[in-house]
Amino acid sequence: LKPGKGGQVARSAGGYAQLVGRDQGMAILRLNSGEQRVVHGSCMATVGAVSNPDHGNINDGKAGRTVWRGKRPHNRG
Repeated sequence: LKPGKGGQVARSAGGYAQLVGRDQGMAILRLNSGEQRVVHGSCMATVGAVSNPDHGNINDGKAGRTVWRGKRPHNRG
């Protein structure tokens, strides 16, 4: 991660990161997946969680609608 480069962690729907602690100029973050990451202490953050955690649960209704969005079909046969 590079300070001043913009958002790089917890950017998808429902994502968040918690500050667990600081040590020797580094900050320890706990992501919503449970993973802990160490980042530079001068990195900045925005308070809050990314909205719409149910985004992955949207039912498209038919195969053609996912093709409109650029997702190709997968044939398992």
